[in-house]
Amino acid sequence: MRTTLPHPVRKHPIRLVLSATAVAALAATSACSASSSAKTGGSGASASGGGRSKVLQVVAAENFWGSIAAQLGGEHVKVTSIISNPDTDPHSYEPTAADARTITTADYAITNGIGYDVWSDKLLATNTAPNRTTLKVADLLGKKEGDNPHQWYSPASVTKVIDCSARSSA
Repeated sequence: MRTTLPHPVRKHPIRLVLSATAVAALAATSACSASSSAKTGGSGASASGGGRSKVLQVVAAENFWGSIAAQLGGEHVKVTSIISNPDTDPHSYEPTAADARTITTADYAITNGIGYDVWSDKLLATNTAPNRTTLKVADLLGKKEGDNPHQWYSPASVTKVIDCSARSSA
């Protein structure tokens, strides 16, 4: 079964604001959750020479959250999804050395949580980066171990992740 978003992201004014300020919007997303495991730092919001924003390096444990980050961030993000093959079982996935390098160099990491990608918590814990921000979708949604981990199928959950970004960047 293919995973699709409930509707395409259209270029509404708030979406243009998100694209223009993707670095700040994605970094601020974790602020919407009181129980977030976010670590914030300066690199995500820094600008390089010439007044242009730095391209934010985003790693998503799974491609469904990576796809949303890419749509929100546009040209301001480079998104790498660790699991991009729909035949890969995230419950039993074993991360590689390349996955560890990807996590280590990321400015922003997105994980699902709720027991779906336990390996991602271990990978993040062993590859600490002081300027990396981490969003665990389960924390944002107030979900706990044993709840349905397939929140990307819930339009309300996906909308909450997107709206949190929109509120944070406004």
